[in-house]
Parts: sequence; structure tokens; C-alpha cells
Amino acid sequence: MKIKNYTPTKGFIWTLLLLVFIAWIVYKCVPLTKEEQEGEIQLLMEAQNRRLAREFDAITDADRARLPKYDSRKFNLIKRNKRFWLVPKEYYGVDGLNVIWPDTVNDLLKRKWKNEFGYGTFFRIFMYSKQYYAGDLNTFNHASCTSKINQFKWNGILIRIYNAHFINITDEQYQDVCLTTLKILNEKIKEVHFVN
Repeated sequence: MKIKNYTPTKGFIWTLLLLVFIAWIVYKCVPLTKEEQEGEIQLLMEAQNRRLAREFDAITDADRARLPKYDSRKFNLIKRNKRFWLVPKEYYGVDGLNVIWPDTVNDLLKRKWKNEFGYGTFFRIFMYSKQYYAGDLNTFNHASCTSKINQFKWNGILIRIYNAHFINITDEQYQDVCLTTLKILNEKIKEVHFVN
């Protein structure tokens, strides 16, 4: 017995395409609610702030020429708030630092935490220039590591601790992550200045 393969007719394909096109037109023509409009505006503002921050924190060739020489195998150079910082490669992250749980905490604070969350668990430490932070700057106006609030200011730079793996940590574990972050910021990161 031979099985026939079904092939749609041209009329069916054209009708399907017409329905998709009409649905797209209706979607584009229906006005957004006020909340959706505010959400779109907020997204556009955040994207613009990120672009401006990238431009503001970009390190130019002229900047590199005026800065002292450093070992690029050991350090990454970042710019925040018109200031230059050398971050050891072992702690460097995309937007600032990474604190690997529990290895970095155990190493710097001499703790003995066990890794109950699995290999590769880390906290991302974002470093923002305050001029281009999209959110409310008042949320950074508190002392560092005093509560489970994950935002504070350090040397004029906004610091935000982000739980990259959404692990459920205790207050004591969070405190150690925050203290490790401060130890890295205060002892491991070095500010560099123009030599000219």
C-alpha cells in the first residue's frame, strides 16, 4: 500500500501567509496601554544609559599611552567614574568582579564553607559609574555589608552584588560574600593614574 504525502496547495499557503500578515498588522496598530508605554520608555532609557556608560567607561588609546605600564597577563584594566583600576584576572568579571563560591570566600577570609550548590557557582559584582546608572541612586546610600541589601558605594563607584545562580544562601554566607567583595575592592584592586 502506497502512502500519499500531503502537500499543501498554493491557495492554502497564501491564505496562511495572509493571516500571519493581518495578525502582524493588528499587533502593530493596536495602541499600547499606559503601563506598556512606560515599560517601553524605561527599556529605551536603560539601553541608552548602558550605551552611554560603555562610551564613558571606554579606555581609549590616548588613555593607555598616558597610563603606567602593567602586566596584562595578571591584570585587566577597567575605567569607572573617569578613574582607572587594575583588577587581578582571577577576580575579573564582565562588568566588574566575580566571587566564586566558596573558593574565593574561603581563600580570602580563611573560612571553611562547603560547596553545597555545585561546581562553578559564583556571584557577579557589578561596578557602575554613577552618572549612567539607570536605577535609583538612593538605594546605594547605606553602609556596605550591613544587611542583605546587595548595593553600596565604594570610592564613588556603585557596587551591586548579583546572585548569578539564584542560590538560596544564608545571611551569614551572604555576609561573607559581601566581606570578600570588600576585601577584593580594598586590597586586590589598584587605582592607576596618568603618568604625564
